[in-house]
Amino acid sequence: MRTVRLLIGFEGTRYEGWQSQKKGNTVQEIFEKYLKKILKEHVNLISSSRTDSGVHALGLVAHFQTKSILPDPKIKQALNFYLPRDIVVSAAKTVASDFHARYHAKSKLYCYEIWNKATRPLFEAPFVLWMPRLLDVRLMAKGARYLVGRHDFGAFHDKGDNKKSFVRTVKRLTIKKSKGIIRIEIEADGFLRHMVRVIVGTLIDVGRKNFEPSKIQVILHSKDRSKAGPTAKAMGLTLIKVNY
Repeated sequence: MRTVRLLIGFEGTRYEGWQSQKKGNTVQEIFEKYLKKILKEHVNLISSSRTDSGVHALGLVAHFQTKSILPDPKIKQALNFYLPRDIVVSAAKTVASDFHARYHAKSKLYCYEIWNKATRPLFEAPFVLWMPRLLDVRLMAKGARYLVGRHDFGAFHDKGDNKKSFVRTVKRLTIKKSKGIIRIEIEADGFLRHMVRVIVGTLIDVGRKNFEPSKIQVILHSKDRSKAGPTAKAMGLTLIKVNY
């Protein structure tokens, strides 16, 4: 058996996330459908991340095993021929047989963008959260510092997460504003369900001056989801890169 690694990008607006479900249009289902057509066999495509409904990706990694001898460039070409216009394969490469897209990942980088302007976005609309009220980025950056490092992020995840431990290491969390767009980048060794979106929602509360940046530390130590802010909408979130 041969293991093939794919580098995938997609606009998540039309999809119910990555993972196959009994109901819903998912990215995994679309890939497995066309891989079966191309390779003449059913394959199980395993991804580095189970993105939620509406979340986008630029650098999602997935792998599958196949008996097919179809060359890597042909697999990439065939997939991009059949896939809808909002999904693309940037690379297809045969790798070591024991490679695992999820278990071998060392960290993941996500980006969340906020359109912080009075006028709503046009072309950017599917990829940003529009917030016309001016946010204080300086305060948000102060609050973000409390989240960097190894912590129990029990206060920053939503129900439905069946993880045994909520401890994760946030390697970096940066907030920058340019031309009215606030870009929040967060890299960690792993993420809980909606963790990035809850962090963003809480930082937005700080930016609105609903509470002081130092309260982020109190929320973190509480391990209580009810203490944190709302879950930010999925549209502003993009998986940028997976590091191995």
